[in-house]
Amino acid sequence: MNGRALTLVNAAGCLVLGLLLVLQWHKERGLDGRIQQLKVSLVAAQDEHAAACERVKMLESDQQMLKDSIGSLQQAVEAGGKLLAERDGEVADLEIELATLDAQVTALDAQLHTWQNAVSERDTRIRSLNAELTSARRRLDEAIAKLKAAATAR
Repeated sequence: MNGRALTLVNAAGCLVLGLLLVLQWHKERGLDGRIQQLKVSLVAAQDEHAAACERVKMLESDQQMLKDSIGSLQQAVEAGGKLLAERDGEVADLEIELATLDAQVTALDAQLHTWQNAVSERDTRIRSLNAELTSARRRLDEAIAKLKAAATAR
């Protein structure tokens, strides 16, 4: 092979390598964009989780207050046993209020379970997205290693 042909082959090889580098750079840039999107969605999900946790704490506090209120109402009913004959009408009203509070507690429990399930599903989704991200990064690292090995082999 003469020097001119070797130069042309070398130039073609450089052009192909340059094209491969541009393609790899473009692919990595797309993956970096996806990583940034996932990070943004992760932050948003964490914010939603924190807000949901705050709501859960508030609901648990409200639930505890309702339970304490129910307990204090029951103690008041026991202490007011002497006045039972005089206050039958008031006891009936308290029983209605107690039933309403129990219904509210039941509704709050159901809502709390719904939120806990939603948080659990969101956590599962975050874990799967993180696994996908790790897998994509590993494949990218393997591709870079293969590209370096191919460059070293030449």
